[in-house]
Amino acid sequence: MKIKLDLAKCTRSGECYYNHPMLFKADKEGWPIQLKEELETADEQLEARQAVEACPAELRPLWIEE
Repeated sequence: MKIKLDLAKCTRSGECYYNHPMLFKADKEGWPIQLKEELETADEQLEARQAVEACPAELRPLWIEE
């Protein structure tokens, strides 16, 4: 399973890196930096699903590939 991020659709709300620091961190300008793409553990997969659900951006910049 992989989590994907499209920065062109991101609104920099910070939900991903504030709530899911195992997967994301912020750069100096508030853009998310993805720390992992391959989700190897059940905890990482749960965090990724929660991050996708919590993202408020209408264009859905986060998604999961099975």
